[in-house]
Amino acid sequence: MNHPLRQILGERLHLARRRLGLSQVELATQAGISPTTLNRVELGRQKLYVETLVTLARLLGVSVDYLVGLTDDDHAQTRQPQGEAQEDTTTVQPKRPRARKAAPVA
Repeated sequence: MNHPLRQILGERLHLARRRLGLSQVELATQAGISPTTLNRVELGRQKLYVETLVTLARLLGVSVDYLVGLTDDDHAQTRQPQGEAQEDTTTVQPKRPRARKAAPVA
């Protein structure tokens, strides 16, 4: 099965990472993912959660649109509603643990 989106994402992640002079280990550590995961994504073999995609785009200074092939403009662009101050979103918040459901009683 062909996955052109995964291939585009992988190629563009690789190019943006190399342009900044980052190793896979360095970028993966900053993004909070394993180097193996980043390697598989760059090779087009693994999907990403949207939160991780956004984090990688911010770390690499590119837009998500660029990473997924919707634009060839590799400059990061942020949209901000008029009249609102832009908040600092550079830190990644830890995930909250999910509440577990109790097992049914037989």
